Amino acid sequence: MEFNDVRLQYESLREQIDGAISQVLAGGRYILGQSVQAFEDEFSRYCRAANGIAVGSGTDALTIGLRALGVQAGDEVLVPAVSAAATAMAVVTLGARPIFIDISPDDFNIDAALALDRKSSRTKAIVPVHLYGMPARLKDLGRGGVPLLEDAAQAHGSDASWGRCGSFGIVSAFSFYPTKNLGTYGDGGMVVTSDAEIAERSRLLRNYGQRDNYSSEVFGQNSRLDELHAAILRVKLKKLDEWNRRRRQIAALYRQGFEDLPLGMQAETGTSNYHLFVVTTPERDRLRAHFASLDIPTLVHYPTPLHRQRAFAEFNPARCPHADLLCSRVLSLPIHAYLSNGEVERVIDGVRSFFKR
Repeated sequence: MEFNDVRLQYESLREQIDGAISQVLAGGRYILGQSVQAFEDEFSRYCRAANGIAVGSGTDALTIGLRALGVQAGDEVLVPAVSAAATAMAVVTLGARPIFIDISPDDFNIDAALALDRKSSRTKAIVPVHLYGMPARLKDLGRGGVPLLEDAAQAHGSDASWGRCGSFGIVSAFSFYPTKNLGTYGDGGMVVTSDAEIAERSRLLRNYGQRDNYSSEVFGQNSRLDELHAAILRVKLKKLDEWNRRRRQIAALYRQGFEDLPLGMQAETGTSNYHLFVVTTPERDRLRAHFASLDIPTLVHYPTPLHRQRAFAEFNPARCPHADLLCSRVLSLPIHAYLSNGEVERVIDGVRSFFKR
């Protein structure tokens, strides 16, 4: 059993992926060519947004998105206390200050009420994360009148009552890291927005601030998704809905299999793509050891909340007790599109045997 389906995805699409790579190599254009432009158009339409700006990584998508919003040194940006480090590092990179907000103990996403309570005259943006693929409560956050940059790095194809993840905030950031639901074979990311001004500024920022070669209009950077990765992602995008449907089927089987057990599960706020399926228990470490004895892989996303990490020590005046508790109890179970029903049953039986020991 494998925790991720990176290798299995390639094996199932080997001919199409190899053909797409060969076509790019034969064409001789490897940076900002037709594959990138086509993928930007296709993925932004998939997200139900007007513009996609492909960049070098999900972290760059966050940083460029924040810069396009006008975030500068000294500004404050509200971020959830539970996420990958990139969410807060993108803020710090700009000289701005991340304000860590506790999460909801139900859906594990940023607590909207707490976020709005922490809003100040220095707050320039809120960066809600669709943690594990579960949509954050964006409508509640939107009532604060602060621009939202959706961190949708884990939410390719997730939906909520307000629409598709990546389409609600004024700008959104996606990652195409290999283990994402839509991932390539290296780093990659995209800024997604329906705001024409933010789209234009993001295009400048990702390419040295240039509209034309050798003429920089603003201080930009070099962050460009290459043609090879774009070609691979175009092949995979055609399969994304099918893969997400399978993940949702597995999640439903897990929820049914665990419903009578003393096990916490993330509340459903919409239709998640189930990038991860996470359970919580005070016996997390013992349960993980039990799985290891059964040769079933598990991971912990994330063991330490952001406000307790050494890198962010200077930005930590607030308490986030729900984040602390979640990170001490969370365990990610295998879930991917190529997991068989038999393997799903092995996972369910493994959990049930632990609690019935």
